[in-house]
Amino acid sequence: MRLVCREDSVGHTGRRGQVGIGTLVVFIAMVLVAALAAGVLINTASFLQATAEDAGKESIDRVVNGVEVVTTAGHITGGDDGSVDTVRLWVRPRPAAGDINVSRLTVKWVGEQAGQSLTFSGTDPVAPSTASDAHTTFNASESIGDGDKILEQGEEFVLYFNVSQIESGDADPANLAPLHPGDQATTEITVATGSTSAAYLTVPDYSGNATYVRL
Repeated sequence: MRLVCREDSVGHTGRRGQVGIGTLVVFIAMVLVAALAAGVLINTASFLQATAEDAGKESIDRVVNGVEVVTTAGHITGGDDGSVDTVRLWVRPRPAAGDINVSRLTVKWVGEQAGQSLTFSGTDPVAPSTASDAHTTFNASESIGDGDKILEQGEEFVLYFNVSQIESGDADPANLAPLHPGDQATTEITVATGSTSAAYLTVPDYSGNATYVRL
């Protein structure tokens, strides 16, 4: 029979206690690390969710909110060559679009001789501007609506462009550059939320007595 002395028994117990404490410390450290990692993951997920919501809302605004061009027309100058000196664009809101402040629209005009960013003039609302900034502005009036500058569902606005002065790059009425038959131009209409709609215009080869022609 082998006898175990008291000193050996106590020594083994001390070593087992030290191992147990070490394991407990490691376990607590692992729990703390896991908790910190979980906190980081939760914060990251919240940030990504908020970013995704913002991006989704911005994408919806760009797709849904905006205008669509119903029809376009050009005013014949009165000469025999069928040149066009002013342009009208009838616009309405896209389906499901919110209210659109027409005075905050911006239009990019790209024509045969000029590329110009146009802003709302606010003067002479029923005709193309003849003011000193006629080559950098456009006008607008309601054809269907309640009399304000807000384009709502069921309403239409007419946008007026003094093309002969936009193309010449000069507001001086003595310096005009109308569009001729076969000339082309593009208008890009951008609302305040950033949505853009484009209309492509081509002056027809026309000879007749009409005042306006479809573009």
